[in-house]
Amino acid sequence: MLTRAALLATVVGRGIAPAIPGLAVGITSVIVLSGRIAAFLSQLVAAGGVAAAVRLGISALRSPRLDLGYRLVALPGGAIVIALVMAAWARPLEPDLCRTMALAAIATALAGAFANLRVSETRAAGLVLGSAGFSGLFHLLARELVSRAAERLDNTSLHWAVAVATLATLLDLIALGLTLTYLGRGDRRKVLLTAAFVFVPAFALGAFAAHGSAPGVGIARVFAERTLAQLSRAPAAALPSALRFAITTALLITAGMCVLKPGDLRKTSVVLSLSLLSLGAPDMPLPALWLVVATLLAPKQPAPELLLDSGDKRATPRQ
Repeated sequence: MLTRAALLATVVGRGIAPAIPGLAVGITSVIVLSGRIAAFLSQLVAAGGVAAAVRLGISALRSPRLDLGYRLVALPGGAIVIALVMAAWARPLEPDLCRTMALAAIATALAGAFANLRVSETRAAGLVLGSAGFSGLFHLLARELVSRAAERLDNTSLHWAVAVATLATLLDLIALGLTLTYLGRGDRRKVLLTAAFVFVPAFALGAFAAHGSAPGVGIARVFAERTLAQLSRAPAAALPSALRFAITTALLITAGMCVLKPGDLRKTSVVLSLSLLSLGAPDMPLPALWLVVATLLAPKQPAPELLLDSGDKRATPRQ
């Protein structure tokens, strides 16, 4: 339920509500209403996410199965993100605190990815968490390079920023491909059908929104372009705008598919959905919180194996 609310808050709060102002004349009431709805949804999912992260963190502290590296990196990093998200309720965070929050969320995600990669049963969660963490790291580095280019009027830093943003987008595609493979249960036919269900509407919407800034286009196309531009990260990758918008749309559709029909492994589905919802923006409170919740929720290793007692033929858990 929290993940579904997070998906709705992402689309409304980061995409639709910021795209409405200036769209047409005489829609002041619509602008005010959309802003209030976006604020309500953001506060609601932030409170739920903080509560979930605190509960999962306490459970992780009590778990005897976690290794020392995870305890030393993921749990303190998650605590930093939780504290800064709560501080963001009162007022916007300073840029330095946003960087601190982003680095803490990235470190948490990478620690969780490493802990899950060592076991085949949890490898899907680990791979997607790792891709999301590195994507957030490269998106953050790209934005820092853009800031440096603006301060020093350095074109070289700007070119590097575009290259790094393109690498981050490639990591987003890797996370997307891994999630689609998981949803298709590794069956080639199911994976292709799932990919078609995701990419056909994504490319259609991306192509529709790509020319939203051209003169004389309809209000629907302008609205689509503004919404997807708000949901996409800056600086933009060295890709056509239609492709960038399609990737953003595909990430959101796939995140929704994970929780609308979770299947047997509900926990892993939620982890994959939250990782995709971070959208490479760990310097923003809610995406950083989704990375932390996904890391704390991700299974660190499978349930204890059952050993068969040859004497009485009863299964007993390994101690």
